[in-house]
Amino acid sequence: MSLYAFTALAVMSCGQVKVEKSIESKPAEKSEMADSKEAHSELNVDSLVSAADQRRTEIENAETTPMEVFTSDLKEKIKQKWERIHFYTLDGNIVRIKTYPYENISKRTEEFYLQDGELFMAVIEDDGTGERGKTAEEIDKIYYIADGELVHEINKSEEQEYSLRKSDAEELQAEVREYIQIFNKQ
Repeated sequence: MSLYAFTALAVMSCGQVKVEKSIESKPAEKSEMADSKEAHSELNVDSLVSAADQRRTEIENAETTPMEVFTSDLKEKIKQKWERIHFYTLDGNIVRIKTYPYENISKRTEEFYLQDGELFMAVIEDDGTGERGKTAEEIDKIYYIADGELVHEINKSEEQEYSLRKSDAEELQAEVREYIQIFNKQ
C-alpha cells in the first residue's frame, strides 16, 4: 500500500471514529440538556409558587372590607352550592373572592386569588371557618395557576378526591369569570 493510500485510509478512519464519537456523545448531551430543562422547570415552578404564596399573604394582610352578595337571586348552580360570596378589592380591582356554604350543611369554602384580573391561586378548605390568613401548611387544597395553566397542586384533605386535572384549571377560571360578572352587576 502506498504512503498516500495509507494516509488517506488513516484520515478516513479517524474521521469515522470522530463522527461515531460525536454521534455517541449527542444522546448524553441531550440527556443532560433534558435534565437541565427539568431542573429549570422545577425551579420555575418553585419560583411561581413562592411568588403566589407571597402575593396571597399580601392580599390577606391588606385592610379590605368585603362586598357581600347573597346568592338567593343568582342562577341555580351557584345558589344551590353557596349561600353568599365575598368580594375583596384593592385599588378598585378584585383580588380575592370567597364563597361560603349554607350553615349546617357544610363548612367547605373556596377562595380565588387574582392579580390583574387573572386567577393565580385557588384555595379549598374543608373547614373554611375561622380567621383568614392561614398558612399554606394549614390549608387542605391549593391550586397554583400561571398563564391559565395548573402548575402546582397541594392536596392534604382527608376527603377522597382525585387531583385536579389541567382542564379543571379552566373550569376554576370560568367560575371566577362568572363571579366577576356577578360583582360587576352589583
